[in-house]
Amino acid sequence: MSAKYDRVTEILSPFSGLNYVPKDVLENAQVRGTKVHAAGESIIRDLGDWNDDDEISGYIESFKKWWNKDWKTLAIEQRFQCEDLKITGQIDFIYQDPMMGNVLTDIKTSSKEGKTWPLQGSAYRYLAGKNGLTINNIMFLRLRRDGQYPFVHMYEDNFPMFLKCVDVYRFFYQKGKHEPEQQCA
Repeated sequence: MSAKYDRVTEILSPFSGLNYVPKDVLENAQVRGTKVHAAGESIIRDLGDWNDDDEISGYIESFKKWWNKDWKTLAIEQRFQCEDLKITGQIDFIYQDPMMGNVLTDIKTSSKEGKTWPLQGSAYRYLAGKNGLTINNIMFLRLRRDGQYPFVHMYEDNFPMFLKCVDVYRFFYQKGKHEPEQQCA
């Protein structure tokens, strides 16, 4: 596409507190997260087991304790976009549960719940809906390094708050507009 789309995670980044985390820690977390997502996708697609990587084996065990092979998968690692809002986001997966309906699920490997996760989930729910998928529940699955059953975070939709973040982000951070000002002590 010729028009630039803002990524949901890029929009929420100034509000996440990640700018206080050392760069090397973020880079290591990104590499770990990429490996875990690839392994999770392999498990969902029934392509094999990735437990030979000691760095992620606990996270994979945590995921496997939660995953139900009988769930119908509707989308895996799919990027959705919205022309109207010029936003895009990559959804980890959406599955159909007989009791819960269609569940949008995002996999996390962090040690704590992120304060922007509910808004990220709301944006992803909106994007999935714009692309024809009805979402009944928003779930963030925080996998555990020790291999124990993961923490499950369920969120209510708060898309209006996400839209406010989009407005603030574009006012302060979008290229060609204002650059964030440096605060002097």
